Amino acid sequence: MEEEALKISSALLYGKWYNISIMKQAEERISPSRKYSYYMLLGHATTDIAQGSLPAILPFLVLQHHYSLAAAGGLLLAGNVLSAITQPLFGRIGDKSEKPWFMVVGVLLAGIGIALVGFLDSYVLTAVACVVMGVGVSLFHPEGSKLANIVAGESKGVGMSIFSVGGNVGFTGGPLLATLLIGIFGLRGTAFYVVPAIVTTILLVPKLNEFKQIELEHKTTVKEQTKAKDVEPDNVRGFVSVAVVVFFRSVVMSTLNMMIPFFWVGVFLTSETVGNIHLSIFAAAGIVATLAGGRIAEVVGFRLLYRVCCTALAPLVFLFAFGHSPILGTILLILISMMLSGAQSALMVTGQGFLPNNMGTASGVLFGLTVSMGGIVAPAIGTVGDNYGMVAAMAVIAAIGIGALITVWMIPKHKDWGRKDRAPEVPADEAAGALEPTEEE
Repeated sequence: MEEEALKISSALLYGKWYNISIMKQAEERISPSRKYSYYMLLGHATTDIAQGSLPAILPFLVLQHHYSLAAAGGLLLAGNVLSAITQPLFGRIGDKSEKPWFMVVGVLLAGIGIALVGFLDSYVLTAVACVVMGVGVSLFHPEGSKLANIVAGESKGVGMSIFSVGGNVGFTGGPLLATLLIGIFGLRGTAFYVVPAIVTTILLVPKLNEFKQIELEHKTTVKEQTKAKDVEPDNVRGFVSVAVVVFFRSVVMSTLNMMIPFFWVGVFLTSETVGNIHLSIFAAAGIVATLAGGRIAEVVGFRLLYRVCCTALAPLVFLFAFGHSPILGTILLILISMMLSGAQSALMVTGQGFLPNNMGTASGVLFGLTVSMGGIVAPAIGTVGDNYGMVAAMAVIAAIGIGALITVWMIPKHKDWGRKDRAPEVPADEAAGALEPTEEE
C-alpha cells in the first residue's frame, strides 16, 4: 500500500509522467551541473566585493583629498560608463564563441583596479583605476550570468538566485572589508583586494575547459530545439521592457549604495564607520531577499514577484527620505533592500528568457544596466546632495523609483517559471492506473 501511495503521489507531482524511468529522466534534466553554480557565485562575489567597496572608500577619499560629493560620484561614473558600453559587447562575443576565460580576467582586473585606488593621489589616476575595475566587472558578468543560467537547469529562479547572491555577498563584505582595512592600514590597505582575486583565479582556471564544454553542449541543444521549434524566437520588445525596469532599479540601487553612508553622517550625524555599517546592513538584507526571492518565484511565479517588489519600492524610499529617525531609517533600509534584491533573479531570468538565442548579449545588457548605469547617474545625485542637502537627494532617488513602479506593469507575459510552469495535474485514478505494473513486469 505504501509503495502504491508513493507511486500515486509521484504521478500527481510530476503531472503526466507515467512511468518511473521517465521520472528519473526528469530528475536528471534538472541541473546535472548545479555544482558549477557555486563557482559562479564565488567569481561574482570576488568581482563585486571590489565594486561594492568603492562607495565605502569614497568618504575616506573625500576626507583625505577634499573631493566634493559630485567628484566622488564622478569616480563611480569613471568605472561605470565604459563598463556599461562593453558588457553587451563582451556578451555578444560570448554568444559567438565560448569565452569562459573572460571571467578569470575580469576577476583579476576588478581586484587590481580597486587595490590601486588607495595608492593614488591624483584624481585622474584614481578615475583610471576605477575604469580598470569597471572593465573587470564588465568582463565577468555576461559570461558568469550566462553559465549560471545554463547550469541552473529547470530551476532558473533558484539557480540565478545563487549566482545573484554572490553579488550581494560582495556588496555586503565590501564596505566592511574597506572600513576594516582602511581603519588599520589607512587608504593603502586597499592592496589586500588582490588576494581574493588571485585565490579565485586559482580556483577557476582548472575549470575553464569544463565551463567551455558546458557552453558548447548548451549551444548544440539550443540549435536542435530551434530546428524542432521547441525554442521561442527572440522577443526584443519584451526584453527591452525588462531592461527599462532593470535600469530604474539599477539607478536606485547604485545611488543608494553611494548615498547611504553620507546620509547617516549628514542627516543622522553619525560617524563614517556607522554609515558604512548601515551600507553593509543594506547589502546583508539583500542576500536574504535574493535567496528567498529565487525560491518564492518558483512558487508564486516570477511575474507576480517582480511586480510586487517594484511597486513597493518608491513609497518605501520616500518614507526613508523624510523619516528623520535612525531606527525607522534602519527598518526602512532593510525593507528597501529586500524589494530591490527580491526581484533581481526573477527579472534577470525573464530578460534572458526573452532572448533565448542570444543569452550572453541579454546578460551583458542587463548586467551592464544593473551594475553600471546607476553609477552614471550618481554624479547628478551627488550634485543634488551638494546643493540641496541629503534629504533632497534621497527624494530624487525615490522619484526615480516611480519609473520602476510604472514600467514593471508594461512587461509582457512570458513563460512564467515556477507556479505557472508546473505540469497539469492528473486525476488520482488515472495516475494510479498509469503506474500499475504491466504484464511484462
